[in-house]
Amino acid sequence: MHTPNPVACVPYRAEVDGLRAVAVIPVILFHAGVAHMAGGFVGVDVFFVISGYLITSIILAELAQQRFSLVSFYERRARRILPPLLLMMAACLPLAWLWLDPISLKGFAKSLVAVPFFSSNALFWMESGYFDAGVDAKPLIHTWTLALEEQYYVLFPLLLMLGWRVGRRTLLPLLGLLAVASLALAEHGAQLASSAAFYLLPGRAWELLVGSLLAFWFSAHPRRVPAAGWHHEAGGLLGLGLIGFAVFSYGKATPFPGLHALVPTMGAALVITCTSAKTLAGRWLASRPLVAVGLVSYSAYLWHQPLFALARNRSLLPPSLSFMLGLAALSLLLAWLSWRFIETPFRDKQRVSRRQIFTGSALASLLFVGLGLAGYQQQGFPQRYDIDPAMLKAFEDPTIRTACDRGYDGSGFGIGLCFFGAPAGADGAAVAVFGDSHSEALLPTFAELGERLGLSVVHLGVGGCPPLLGVAVAAGNYARGACETLAQRQFDYVKAHGIRHVVLVARWSLYTDGGYEGERKVRYFLVDAQHMAQDQATSRQVFRAGVQRTVEAYRALGVQVDVLAQAPQQLASPRTVYYRLAHVGQSDAQKLQTVQALSVPYGAHQRLQQFNRGVFETMASTGQVRLFDLDGVFCDTRRCLLGDPQQSWYKDNDHLNGEGAYKAMPVVAQMLDAQAMASGIAVSQPNARTLPGAPGAYLLGR
Repeated sequence: MHTPNPVACVPYRAEVDGLRAVAVIPVILFHAGVAHMAGGFVGVDVFFVISGYLITSIILAELAQQRFSLVSFYERRARRILPPLLLMMAACLPLAWLWLDPISLKGFAKSLVAVPFFSSNALFWMESGYFDAGVDAKPLIHTWTLALEEQYYVLFPLLLMLGWRVGRRTLLPLLGLLAVASLALAEHGAQLASSAAFYLLPGRAWELLVGSLLAFWFSAHPRRVPAAGWHHEAGGLLGLGLIGFAVFSYGKATPFPGLHALVPTMGAALVITCTSAKTLAGRWLASRPLVAVGLVSYSAYLWHQPLFALARNRSLLPPSLSFMLGLAALSLLLAWLSWRFIETPFRDKQRVSRRQIFTGSALASLLFVGLGLAGYQQQGFPQRYDIDPAMLKAFEDPTIRTACDRGYDGSGFGIGLCFFGAPAGADGAAVAVFGDSHSEALLPTFAELGERLGLSVVHLGVGGCPPLLGVAVAAGNYARGACETLAQRQFDYVKAHGIRHVVLVARWSLYTDGGYEGERKVRYFLVDAQHMAQDQATSRQVFRAGVQRTVEAYRALGVQVDVLAQAPQQLASPRTVYYRLAHVGQSDAQKLQTVQALSVPYGAHQRLQQFNRGVFETMASTGQVRLFDLDGVFCDTRRCLLGDPQQSWYKDNDHLNGEGAYKAMPVVAQMLDAQAMASGIAVSQPNARTLPGAPGAYLLGR
């Protein structure tokens, strides 16, 4: 993301440099973690408009003078973009080697390959969303904007050259149509929280086109440059107000980059259109401090994210805000040095020739590609870390159902039954465990207890499908109807084999709430025949009705229904935490303090589970189900731990691994309490409490 200085054929506007500062400062503060700058990411949208305006102005001026050259155009781009970019990447190499764990270094290596080809936006689209956990620890995540712009400027000059021949009357409607189509695509993607709409050119081209269309306006109406009329004053101030509104009111829950992105982009367009040295907004933007920051804004953008990301990777605990603000100031200092000693000299054709800029950039790019390929092929050089191989297995996918899933096509419809514990009798299993991937995560515990108790256990379920009758998952892992069909198969099996004990296990909050505070629910909406809207309110309504319907259906068959509340969901990546713990010299006591500090707060866990647990607790209080939770195993009054000093209890943010499943054994044994008591297995219930009005129905926890 950058905006080059105009060449001589385009008049210089100091207020546009000031607008660059207005764009880059919120971006830096947003990435630093300043709470009141939750919408600072919209500075990128402002930059896109500025870039489209300035570069199109240059192209149009040169086309009008019949001296536009693609080679010269790309030479200017290379001089402006590549030297500071390549310097920043080189500076990252030793620090990434020292501070990035193997997984992170492998990801960094991939970005080293992608950045020189201006394809990092596609890489990050395939890997994650912009607001996903862990994204702020990627040193080169911000280069997606550079990639997107360069993709635009590969195609756009060619379109202009072609359109110049057919005339503006044909070209302008075409550009307008492309902008509208791109905006429509962006809005559709924003509603689905599509990473493609955020990162890729089709959903972002309209923002650059807004700037390009402004350039067309000014090229045709040069005398319309604002004087000091009231409408110019109002337009400039309104534009700044729109940008400020987006910066301070938007957040990661805001659907983006669709219609909401119109606010900052239209704000930037108004500023460019209405401000001048004679307007209040223009004079403010043209002030020396803002112009100074604007001049170095490209380098500031380049340096801030690596500094922040490497600091986050260096420290086990999140760096303090004051420390991050210090790094923000350092990024501005590095930006000035880069502008003074890198950007300015390399843009001087007398000091650096065209051949030198192209050849040098190509060789440096090849070096980064080679290093990136080596880092990827070597899996991030794990030999830098002294890691117990057993720890690595804690983060592998479970294999307990592997034998049962041979031949499964992955559609959700054809998943088969899987039996554990004691051999099933002629009438089927003694206990049925139904649910999504969280039920599979606990299968080792059910299998071991079933074998010890002489109980047969049958499992049927797939990830992303709650075991609720008459409920479908919209925009989930499978085609519409797969989850509803699976729940019916579960019920039919219980009915046909006379099973008297069913355990329902799932990541319940996935279907009712999504994630923690500030995260917008965008997938796994629940729908049924009467309620088809894909929103959180409908999903909760369908969930409540689906739970009631399912429990009543099983109880009508004489089945005891047990519900296991969702395991605490973590905020930090367990894999990242334990890689870093293995790399630093700390005592077990220090490691435990670190694990505690990085584990999810108990209050946050309670808030996330509040709705679905409320549904289950109401049913437990009337004796319809027995409700169990794992809070007493994993949580204290402050935190729900993700592991101990030696090993993680989680495979990822929400799935327990084998060690975590083992820790859950006392709770699972309580579900099988009658058989456990008969077999002499000690089942401790120090934290059990009876729900009011429901003798015998109990909930584990405080």
